[in-house]
Amino acid sequence: MTFAPTKKTSKTRTGKRSGQWRRLTARKLLERTSLQYDSEGNALGLSHFASAITGEYRGRRVYDPAKKRRGPDRTIRA
Repeated sequence: MTFAPTKKTSKTRTGKRSGQWRRLTARKLLERTSLQYDSEGNALGLSHFASAITGEYRGRRVYDPAKKRRGPDRTIRA
């Protein structure tokens, strides 16, 4: 019993296989990524984050974007 291939795989067959994998991976990535859109149809960000403009997440108000955030400055300085 051998573990090596008995015949060489052609470049066409290799290209078809890798092309199918690329198309499938791209489709999975496109279906998995969902974006938030504003009323004009512009993408705002990923859908699993609260909207920076309206402050809503899944249709309910999470925070008020007009109100400034209180507390210490959260920037990291090296």
